[in-house]
Amino acid sequence: MNNDARFFFCLCGFVGFVLFFSLGWILTGNAFDALLRGSIGCFVLGVGGRIILGTLLRSLVASTSSVGDGVPNSSGYAANGPSEIAKSNPTPEELAVQASVQATSEAAAGVEPGVNTSA
Repeated sequence: MNNDARFFFCLCGFVGFVLFFSLGWILTGNAFDALLRGSIGCFVLGVGGRIILGTLLRSLVASTSSVGDGVPNSSGYAANGPSEIAKSNPTPEELAVQASVQATSEAAAGVEPGVNTSA
């Protein structure tokens, strides 16, 4: 979801514009006033959508990092920390889960806001 988050931002802004513009037009009947209200609604809902998306992405990163802590070890019991048995002889499943958690956290941490202009 690297640069696809900007579409969520634009979608929230568009919904805000349409909602506030139509309400302004219905309530006042003045086109200029409705346009002004629509632009304010675009800004408010766009920024609000971006804040909500950032919160969801941060919670997703936190939940994926906590999932790797409770991975069952070779004895079948979940360990909160790396046990001596898991350190000395990790199973391929444990290695895959650890690699997946690390890759997910690195990918989520590397998300840059803005538009990528390189070709």
